[in-house]
Amino acid sequence: MDVQRRLTEKRAIRRVEAPTSVPLFRSVTRVWHFPSGDVLLERAEYRDCLIPDVDRVDVPVSGTEQIADAVALDTDTTVRVTDCSGNIVVTKFDKNVKIG
Repeated sequence: MDVQRRLTEKRAIRRVEAPTSVPLFRSVTRVWHFPSGDVLLERAEYRDCLIPDVDRVDVPVSGTEQIADAVALDTDTTVRVTDCSGNIVVTKFDKNVKIG
């Protein structure tokens, strides 16, 4: 069973080629991390997004599920994608950023 193909072939999904140039992804309800490194962000009020070559996902979760080799994380957050020393990381966006 190819979970990634099944999830992405019948949906209108935004493929994000340069995810670190997009500041935030709002209303993320589920994060799928596939063995290929691709991550699918399911979003409540916006179009779902597919992000290539993600090394790590670090978001708060309310539940997890593993289907074949894919891992699904249930969440309710805004995320951002950063490049940390050559590793692409999906993290929760901290709304309490302090400047100064």
